[in-house]
Amino acid sequence: MDFERLNALAEGWMRARQAHLERERGSVYFHGQRVAVGVLELRRRVTEDDSHDEILRAAAIFHDIGKGIEPHAQSGAALVRGLLREEIEPQALAEIARLIASHCDRRPREDAHDVWARLLQDADLLDHFGSYGIWMLSMNAANLSHGSIEALNEFYQNQYGEYIRKNRALLNFAQSLAVFDEKDAFVRQFASRLRVESAGGYCI
Repeated sequence: MDFERLNALAEGWMRARQAHLERERGSVYFHGQRVAVGVLELRRRVTEDDSHDEILRAAAIFHDIGKGIEPHAQSGAALVRGLLREEIEPQALAEIARLIASHCDRRPREDAHDVWARLLQDADLLDHFGSYGIWMLSMNAANLSHGSIEALNEFYQNQYGEYIRKNRALLNFAQSLAVFDEKDAFVRQFASRLRVESAGGYCI
């Protein structure tokens, strides 16, 4: 596949889009670029089989192209089948569309999807945590009337634990859980410092 061409198309279609009011413009484009890197790194940790690397990478780049047209996984699959029909041969495109269509259907204990779909699911979910997760929550909080720092502190103190528990349970692989737990530890350290510093304290 010509990834220089595919990345240029992705940038043209998604770089200027604001899929949700609480997201920055282009968030789906940059998210797709990160997931494209993450899914291949996760694949290397889970299996030596690299036969689907190009398909995984392409699916990751475009997996949220339907964002804002819900259900966005199915909308995105339909969009790529049309938008990329001249760029990717039919069998590979069908596989890319399949992975995009299933990327939100997380059922780790049901063995509902093959390893490739589960890799994309986990790489997608993992990108919502850690430093980018803090950024997204900050963007959300900034849109709340009672102020961003107060909203963040309230979330981390009263809701974050359950939020983490629910999302951790959606991951498919032990390797994904290890990455998730490292990101969680980083966020908890940030939340602890935020609580002190937003109250006028000083962390040294």
